[in-house]
Amino acid sequence: MTIPQERRGSGQVRRGSVPMDRRNSGAGNLPPTSPEESTPLKPRGKESKFVAKPQDKFSGNEKENVFVQLEVFGDPVPKVEWFKGFKDLSMEGQRFKTWTDGETNTAILGIENLKQEDEGSYKCVLNNGGGEVEHEFNIYVTVEGGMDFRAMLMKRKKPQKKVVVEKYEWIEEPVDRKVKQGACDEVSFTAKLSHKGKKAKWYVRNQESLKIKTPIKNENGVECYKGAKYAFVVDDDVFTLIIKNPEVNDAGRYSCVIRECNDLTTRASLEVDSPDPQYGFEKKLDKKKHGKTKRKLKLKCKTDNPDTKVKWYKNGKEIKLSDTKFLIKNEAGEQTLEIKEAELEDSGTYTCKIEEFGKEGESETSCEVVIGEFPHKFTSELKPKECVEDDQVVFSIDCEQEDAEVEWMKDGVPIIPDGKRVQIVKDGKKRKLIINGCKLEDAGNIAVKTNADESSADLGVKYNNGFVKGMREFKQCVEREKIIFNCEVKDPDAPVDFFLNGEPIVPDGEHIEVVNLGNGKHQLIINKAEMGDNGTITAKTPSNRGDEIIESKSQFTVIKGEEPPKMGDVAPVTGVAKKQCNMTIPYKVEGEKQSDLEIFVEKDGKLLKIGKDINLTVHGDRIQLDVINPKREKSGVYKVVMKNAQGQDERDIMVNIMDVPTPPQTVKVTDVFQDNCVVNWSPPRDNGGTEIKKYIVEALDVSAGTGAWTEVAQTPGGNDRAIKVEHLIPNHKYRFRVRAANKIGPSDPAEMGGDDILMRDPWDIPDPCGQPNIDDWGPDFAEMTWKPPESDGGAPITHYVIEVKEKNMNQWVEGKHLSAKEVQEMGGMIKGRQDGLVEGCEYQFRIRAVNKGGPSEPGPPSTPMIAKTRFLPPHLKGDGMYDITLKKGRPIRYDIWFGGEPAPSVEWLREGRTLMSDKDTSIELYSKNAIYTEKNTVLSIPRADRVRDTGLYTIKLTCEAGTFEASGRVNVLDVPTKCRRLVPDEVRAEHIKLSWLPPEDDGGTPITNYLVRYMDIDSGEWVTACTTGGTSAVAKGLKPGHLYQFEVSAINKEGQSEPIFTGDPILAENPYKPPSQPGEPKITDFDNKSVTLRWEKPRDDGGRPITHYVIQKKDKFGGWFDALVTDSTNCEAKIDELEARVPGLSEGKWYQFRVIAVNKAGESDPSPHTKPHLCRHKNLSPSIDKGQASSKKVRVKRTAVWQIKCRGEPPPTFTWTHPHDGEIRNSENFSILHDEYQGGATTTLVIHKSRVSDAGTYILEATNRNGKEKVELDLIVLDNIPECECDMYRSGNKQCSCTHSYTGERRGLSALSALTEDSEAPSEMASLRRDAHSSASLDDAQIPRSRFMRARSEAPKTILRETRGDATTITNIQPASHYAKLDLDAIETGTGPRLRRRGTVTFGSTLPIRSFQTEIVRTFKDDRDYQPDTLKFFKTPSCVWFDTPYRTLSRSSRTRASSRFVRL
Repeated sequence: MTIPQERRGSGQVRRGSVPMDRRNSGAGNLPPTSPEESTPLKPRGKESKFVAKPQDKFSGNEKENVFVQLEVFGDPVPKVEWFKGFKDLSMEGQRFKTWTDGETNTAILGIENLKQEDEGSYKCVLNNGGGEVEHEFNIYVTVEGGMDFRAMLMKRKKPQKKVVVEKYEWIEEPVDRKVKQGACDEVSFTAKLSHKGKKAKWYVRNQESLKIKTPIKNENGVECYKGAKYAFVVDDDVFTLIIKNPEVNDAGRYSCVIRECNDLTTRASLEVDSPDPQYGFEKKLDKKKHGKTKRKLKLKCKTDNPDTKVKWYKNGKEIKLSDTKFLIKNEAGEQTLEIKEAELEDSGTYTCKIEEFGKEGESETSCEVVIGEFPHKFTSELKPKECVEDDQVVFSIDCEQEDAEVEWMKDGVPIIPDGKRVQIVKDGKKRKLIINGCKLEDAGNIAVKTNADESSADLGVKYNNGFVKGMREFKQCVEREKIIFNCEVKDPDAPVDFFLNGEPIVPDGEHIEVVNLGNGKHQLIINKAEMGDNGTITAKTPSNRGDEIIESKSQFTVIKGEEPPKMGDVAPVTGVAKKQCNMTIPYKVEGEKQSDLEIFVEKDGKLLKIGKDINLTVHGDRIQLDVINPKREKSGVYKVVMKNAQGQDERDIMVNIMDVPTPPQTVKVTDVFQDNCVVNWSPPRDNGGTEIKKYIVEALDVSAGTGAWTEVAQTPGGNDRAIKVEHLIPNHKYRFRVRAANKIGPSDPAEMGGDDILMRDPWDIPDPCGQPNIDDWGPDFAEMTWKPPESDGGAPITHYVIEVKEKNMNQWVEGKHLSAKEVQEMGGMIKGRQDGLVEGCEYQFRIRAVNKGGPSEPGPPSTPMIAKTRFLPPHLKGDGMYDITLKKGRPIRYDIWFGGEPAPSVEWLREGRTLMSDKDTSIELYSKNAIYTEKNTVLSIPRADRVRDTGLYTIKLTCEAGTFEASGRVNVLDVPTKCRRLVPDEVRAEHIKLSWLPPEDDGGTPITNYLVRYMDIDSGEWVTACTTGGTSAVAKGLKPGHLYQFEVSAINKEGQSEPIFTGDPILAENPYKPPSQPGEPKITDFDNKSVTLRWEKPRDDGGRPITHYVIQKKDKFGGWFDALVTDSTNCEAKIDELEARVPGLSEGKWYQFRVIAVNKAGESDPSPHTKPHLCRHKNLSPSIDKGQASSKKVRVKRTAVWQIKCRGEPPPTFTWTHPHDGEIRNSENFSILHDEYQGGATTTLVIHKSRVSDAGTYILEATNRNGKEKVELDLIVLDNIPECECDMYRSGNKQCSCTHSYTGERRGLSALSALTEDSEAPSEMASLRRDAHSSASLDDAQIPRSRFMRARSEAPKTILRETRGDATTITNIQPASHYAKLDLDAIETGTGPRLRRRGTVTFGSTLPIRSFQTEIVRTFKDDRDYQPDTLKFFKTPSCVWFDTPYRTLSRSSRTRASSRFVRL
């Protein structure tokens, strides 16, 4: 945007009405920078914000520029957006510019050419991800001729009358557009006028409009009219021109003209680029292709345009042209990717993609390439090898191919050569493994494998056997011991035999064992050697050197072994606990010691531990045994066991360890009286090893509290079991215990069980009663039950006394006396009643039982109780529950007082569900201190929510006296919920009818109306369609063909609900549409000018009947165009299929066809096209291609091939006839192939290894239902010429009379001359020479005379060039002497004629031939270039014959040849 700067005086800049300081926010016509100099903001501060007090009023003069500058902060740098109202200024055209200045960190808004309508409220929005910050400001515009009214108010001056000048101008002008044909569906120009109610016209001026000669045309071009190309939208003061499907011809200048405003005009240009070309694939890649490693693989496809640029990809990665592994070619649209040497990793998906302008869905083709290993096979097998250590072994095998990779393995493990001892050799097709200096570990299975074959053989390596370790020379052992003889040999598989005193040792598995330990180690084991086993042991093994045996010997002796031990007798042993107990046991062992002597001591079947239970000392002939820490329980039988390896002996020793007795087992007291009792006991379990002498009785006076036990009685002997204890203190409590005593001492005491013994007579006061339970009460009484005394004291209970204590009183008062008859016994409980209570007082009760011994101790007191009414139904106090209506977010509070006896529980419910305290709800309970229950419950919800809190609230009080409920309804007012089920009931091009269900919740207040809005998907702006009081509405003013999204919101007095949206966007169109595509057409009939197509009707007619069909055709190189529009005369309906004939085709061309269905809405998508069809006759008699059906020449044992095309419909069948053998069939000598194509067929006859007998005229017959045709083909078979030494060959004498000469008896040379002009020279001539020698006639050679004469007359001249050093000789050989004889020696020595003159040449003497080379240069005929031929020759011992190969050439044809002679 250009920013003019008007200056005053000496360089001062004219500013706006509000001064601008560059360091602060402001407005004016001089910004710190221009949009072109915009620099990004810098991070400052933290959160997004403006300077402390940004300016909020800016002003400017009409038609001048105004700038708004705001200093901003934020880190990260905030995004800056400018708005006027809700309009984003970045979308408002070129007059509004926004930019930033990084140096001052200011955001700038510039308005160019200020207009009156620019006046209004603006805002700037900052957003750096942490939230949005807005600053609102106003811009005032002073119109021409006076100051703006609001500006005068700002200055507090008296308003002046404005000078209003009505002026028509364009507020918004159309913008130049540039599009590409086919890239968009429409393009529009919009112009906005400063006044409403005017009419505008649109004009176009371009090359097409200039061609139109009409008086309507003016300087703006021709007028645009509504139709298929143009559409107009007028919205008050906004005029929009829509150009549909813009094409190149639509480019030009478009003008909007208001005639009523003096032809007020605004213009814009439209530039339309040509559409991109569309490229596709004529032939795609094969879907899958297989290749082999190290072999070439080609992938081919063909594009429909040679200029198509493609790229090749492997598995999605581009293949570069510089990649040497691949060769990429493009030959006239044929795309080739060649993998030069395939590897396994080359497998994958290869894709050829059209780089640009590819047809949609046809821009790429892929092929799955699978590379497999080339199957390498072996042609021989490995052979097994046997060797001895350190020998050389060579394994060899042959492969089919020299590049075969093989892997050598031993026992499945790859062999890694070291280059010295182990070598792997690759020699052509032979593969070798060489092992030098074989080792034992080399033995095993040797295998060699390729990727497809495997062979294996065993390698055996023998040891050089001998004793690595022999037996010891001398060995001895003790009788019954094991003796082992060890030896080790080098060969682990070699046998070792043992001998005793020269006799073979036969192992029996028990006494004698022979063990092979492996790895060459052997053992002879003699278990439990006997005295008779003395002698010489010999080990023998073969040396692996013939029959040689190697020995190792050992001498050994056996000495007498030990006998089992024997112990002497031991008397019973007596000891005293905690002192000592020991015993001595004699023993003896005879013989040589072979094992350790083991001694075990057992008691009661348990093995005693030495050092813990006993101490054991072994002397030479005795054992000393001491019991550690002797105790009474260690008495018993001690079993001593002594053993060695030969046996054992044992003795039982009785041991008695004496100690004090154990306590008496039981103690009890009987016959208790005031000062005596009887103490009873049972004897101890153990008397301590000696008899009991007496029992001692001790007593503890519990009542005295001294805690000392004193002896109160003692028995005279140890057999007493009871004793009377006297002189006890009456009414004292005692406990008794008893001790048993032997000669060692008294035992520990045994104390009586149970309670203390009270010394008194057998009767007593009762035990205390149980705690009273208050079962019922009232204002003046209490009924209670209690448990009777556990004991009546030995006398019946006469009555009970209820004692009463009032709260805050420390004294118990005797209450009511209840005789045994007055109380009730109920299930083991006693029931009584206390009357005379005072209402409101709190009491406790306790009970005493009375018998003849007196009152018992009082029982435990009851729980406190208040004398009051027991059961009082729950009830509310005060106003109770009530209904509440409030706005969302306001608090809800119920404060309720309630009572009841017993105290009721309280429960709050909302719509029947119990409420609990949580983050949104608070329930509190308070109590008042009173005789009767007075409680307060408070339900509080600080912020009401309609969904959560609206409903019926109930307070529920529950106690034993009953249940009480009270309810109140809470209505939280809010906006309604979403409407439901918004659906389009009727869709048309310019309006859509909608219906919906009202919200499930109206927000607590009735819905006043509904707001319906829609959004054009193209513009993205929501527009109000209407408001309605019902649940249906019609949205009008829609643009046909546009997609719309609709929303409906419900409105009540609280506000507007969230909108409900339609699902997918709705297309504003009429309910009918073009039909679906027809079925794929089939060609049912054809001829050389037309085809008949049949196709199925579309499955969907689009809602309107199909009016007609359009049949399109496309030839091989062109595009689709209409070939036929059907009507009732050329389209015949057959149930679900239709049929039509398409005329006007050209024979020999390839065509494809497709069908389009048409209804009122337009054309359907094209049907799938047919396969390519060649326009041809459906019935055509065979016509053989005569150009291919020509005669052929072939040498003996060479292959002759005829491949001939024949037109015909249906494709003809073929019959080949041999000149001599009749009809030809496939055999080892002949192969016949047939290949059909549209319009005919191809036949191929292959003659393998031609024979002379195959020469002659072949007949090819083609046949179909429309006729047949024959053609004859000559085959000439050429044989070699035998050696001949006649005058003709020696000296070129044509008068020679041999069988080959012209003048000979059978004119063989004449036939030869004729043939050589019609054949390939030396071979054919040799064939005739052989025929001449065999006296064959010219007719036998089967050479037609007419062809011979024609060939002779048309034979070209042959020019021979000979080069010797620097000299060149040219010879011109005339057709009359088709073969010329050259004497090479004459040329070399110079004795022959000079060859520089032209004409027929003859030569003199003959010498041996040297050598030569020939090269044909070119052959031309009728200015068309023929392929080079090879100059033919044959040689005799002394001369060379040259020949030009026979061709049917015109007389003007020339053949130039050069020859070079080289000395042999």
